[in-house]
Amino acid sequence: MIIVRMNNTAVECSIAASELQEMGLTPEGIGAGDVRSSAFMNQLNREIGAQLGFDPKTDILMMSKNMMNDGSLRVFVMKMSNEDIQAACDRIRSAAEGVLKHVTQDRIDELKASEGNEKGRVLGEIMSAVMNELASVVTDPGFPGLTRDPEVVSRPAVQYARYMARLSDMHTCIRLSRLLNDLPVVDSALFRQGSDYYLTLGVNSGDEREIFDLRRMILDYSEELTINSPEELHITENAEPVIAENAVSVLAKL
Repeated sequence: MIIVRMNNTAVECSIAASELQEMGLTPEGIGAGDVRSSAFMNQLNREIGAQLGFDPKTDILMMSKNMMNDGSLRVFVMKMSNEDIQAACDRIRSAAEGVLKHVTQDRIDELKASEGNEKGRVLGEIMSAVMNELASVVTDPGFPGLTRDPEVVSRPAVQYARYMARLSDMHTCIRLSRLLNDLPVVDSALFRQGSDYYLTLGVNSGDEREIFDLRRMILDYSEELTINSPEELHITENAEPVIAENAVSVLAKL
């Protein structure tokens, strides 16, 4: 996920399609606001609000989310204080008054009475004036806009993720656990189903290098790797628990 802090009141986030897939999020779910998508968007809202110094007593956060053609998600969040709200409402009132000044009954009568090219010219003048007034609603001359050097941060979309590795035997479980023991695995368990072993991991890290190393290690030793997958729930409910807690730490000592 790439986070661009545009100024003191606005942040834009871009989340790649691959990251959305890892979190189990779909364009349809995001559009419909399903449970998993809503939970992620609420978490993102809280993180951005903290970056912008959001005060829930006096401020509001305006969020716009857009699915891009490549399957990625772009989120724009703006903080509005009471002063910002007042300024926006003032612009709306001013635009409404301006529209009324341009669309008078005399101007309408002039349009109706004109003919041919003249009718098109008068209509064009009226519509142009109206559009200029409406544009002033969303164009705040006092808005600071993009800073000269916006703050750009690239990190995984979520710091905590669930991993599950399918391993062929206990010896492989031990070897992999010795490598994982120095990485940010905060909880782990080992299950057996048939001849396969399943090592489940809760990983909490925002360091891309750590995540890369962890995934590379698991892929080197495992038959299959899943991330934030519903399959983990099936395994934990139906497979035989071998080590219920701190499996990586326990296996690493063997």
